[in-house]
Amino acid sequence: MSFEHRPSSREREIAECVQNLKNPNPRLRSQAAEDLGKLGAFEAVPELVEQLQTDVNTYVRSASAEALGRIGDSQAIFPLMDALRDPCSFVRRAAAIALGQMQAKEAQGALLRALEDPNFYVRRAAINAIGKLEIPDLAPRLSPFLETPDPRIRRTAIIALSRLGSREAVPAMAALLETYLVSPNQRDLPVVKTLVTALGDLRAREAVPVLTEVLRGYVGARSLTAAALGAIGDDSAGPALVEALHDDGSRNLQLAALKSLSRLNYRPAIPEVRRFLDAPDPRLRRTAALTLGALGDVDATPRLLKMAQQDESPLVRPAAVEALGQLGDRRVLGALLPLIDDGNAYLRAALAHALSTLDGDTPEVRQALLQLRNDKVRHVALAAERALARCPSALETESTKVQGHSKREHRHRSWLRRFLGR
Repeated sequence: MSFEHRPSSREREIAECVQNLKNPNPRLRSQAAEDLGKLGAFEAVPELVEQLQTDVNTYVRSASAEALGRIGDSQAIFPLMDALRDPCSFVRRAAAIALGQMQAKEAQGALLRALEDPNFYVRRAAINAIGKLEIPDLAPRLSPFLETPDPRIRRTAIIALSRLGSREAVPAMAALLETYLVSPNQRDLPVVKTLVTALGDLRAREAVPVLTEVLRGYVGARSLTAAALGAIGDDSAGPALVEALHDDGSRNLQLAALKSLSRLNYRPAIPEVRRFLDAPDPRLRRTAALTLGALGDVDATPRLLKMAQQDESPLVRPAAVEALGQLGDRRVLGALLPLIDDGNAYLRAALAHALSTLDGDTPEVRQALLQLRNDKVRHVALAAERALARCPSALETESTKVQGHSKREHRHRSWLRRFLGR
């Protein structure tokens, strides 16, 4: 007995789009190509390649190139490389973008030639595409674009060099950032922000002095700069970050500075960080608690314990619990154990990790973790499972149960760190 294949709705939609590629109306052909790209229609790649190569309408060819980039089938790479010589700049630009999306290393030569294209937008698309190829040796071909007078090309080149991990470009980037400090202007802010982010991503220690100057005076880029200094990890930025904590006019700057001081492990900042435990803004209290935990401020233990028990914010209390776990003072266990029945699910999840960190080898802690593992809230139960897996003397039967959930545990992340992006 045979069964007739019934096309799915997706198959019918693709078939209709392929048919529309031959429609006399160029708008319908262009729309069909766009829709095939959105559908990820691998089976329509030959038809799209044909349109790219033969359609008389530039918008249809451009839409076909864009669709091929979205689909990402390698058989389209060489037709797209040929399209970089199309007489229409729209098509050449779309082809460059598509090759970048596909990370088509085979196209590096063609994209390098496109850097000399007479059209501004094609050149910019080629720079961006080269950055996505992940071939560090191509960086020297992009560095000269840092000197171009057009800020859009500069930004694109900076992003591309950062993607390529070009440490060789750091001195030129730092020097370029210095030129923007001579006469700060809001018009230059997009380029300044891009430079700051790139130097942070490149972990450019040699750029710390100029970044410190930006932190102290370039309005609009200071929060990003604080974050970049934390990413770089050079504690010479510590004093400037402490200064930034005093800027009560920018909560975002204070938050970024707190997080970066944590990443730098800059302990001289502890007295300044402590004052934020009493800040009216719960975001500042939460971040200060986590920062003090990371800095190992054991003297803050009583204050953090009080926050864990009494703070009015449902997001500050879990942060305080997490910080107490980081500090490692087992004497707080007696005060933390009753919180397993707290109504705040986020707090219970943080508590599971803190308890196992402080002393996962005691019967009281194991019992508390077993209770939390049966919590009705899934992320609390998962946090308890992970905590039980870390307990050195957990019962064998319990360990076996925990291992059975290892895949779920691997996917689970601390709710608090996901929320904060820390």
